[in-house]
Amino acid sequence: MIDRKRARESAGKGKPIRRALRALAGAAAIVAASFASGAAFGAPAILANDSDITAFAQRVKAFAGASRVRWVVAATTKADAEALVANIGLHLLPDDRTLLARVKAQTFAENPEVAPGASIPIAWMIPQAGLAQGGPACSWQVLVSDPSFPSLAAAGVSVPLAPNDKLPVGADATFRVGYTGLLQSKLYAFDETQPGAIRDLASAPDVNIPVAIGPGGETILLAMARHPAPFLEGIRTALATSAGQRRDLGKEYALRENLLGKGRGIGANIQLVTPNMVVAKDETGRQPKPNVVARADDPHAGELMETCIFSLTRAQSAAP
Repeated sequence: MIDRKRARESAGKGKPIRRALRALAGAAAIVAASFASGAAFGAPAILANDSDITAFAQRVKAFAGASRVRWVVAATTKADAEALVANIGLHLLPDDRTLLARVKAQTFAENPEVAPGASIPIAWMIPQAGLAQGGPACSWQVLVSDPSFPSLAAAGVSVPLAPNDKLPVGADATFRVGYTGLLQSKLYAFDETQPGAIRDLASAPDVNIPVAIGPGGETILLAMARHPAPFLEGIRTALATSAGQRRDLGKEYALRENLLGKGRGIGANIQLVTPNMVVAKDETGRQPKPNVVARADDPHAGELMETCIFSLTRAQSAAP
């Protein structure tokens, strides 16, 4: 009698263990599928315990400056997924809980890419569908791909940047640049790490341009003007033989200091100025002035130049 009782108790204790093993097998299947496909992309984040949820909340916070990043939290049932999202919010500071609007709860059944039999909740990154409303306009498009982004798709995920965005990326990240503005415009596409350390993106040999972040971050400057901008034309001329490689042109060519101003940091923003208001730094200390006479008879002299500036920063090494 005692032996049968012990056997029943032992079998009962074994059920949670077997369920846990099946759950872990399902999670492992997701990771294994990503390696089997040969794609070097980040597997979904596992949300198996409180430590996982804390790490994921930190990741959501880290991407707060990327306005077009969205997240999916998936579980067996919608109620379980919604409870997880609420729990993630408890791991954020009160001022950061508005970021939960970027996190969507879904079931495994809504995502056929999830490995069959999975039961441990997971989370991954998706780009925002459509363009954000109410933000500054920009004729340029920047699309960033990074194997460290948690993804469910075999091809990984690419994130579009909006003006004012600041995106943390890993060492293997790349980005693409596109333009949909006026064909008659003068276009400038530069990238800067240290002040004056610049490359001409238009001459880059790769379509997917490797990110090369310096200690102060990486600034991408994309500009459009109806007429040549003297300061930017000077940079283009100085980089004419660089074949897309970075060159140290000196601080007099620094994009951040000359276009953003000293002490303002590198937060991405939109600036609209007339082409002749973008001038090289005058080492004599005199206040530079636009060349009004040269454009006095030009009916387009008052048209604005669109300058879109984006920031890429090194992701924290502690991020999963």
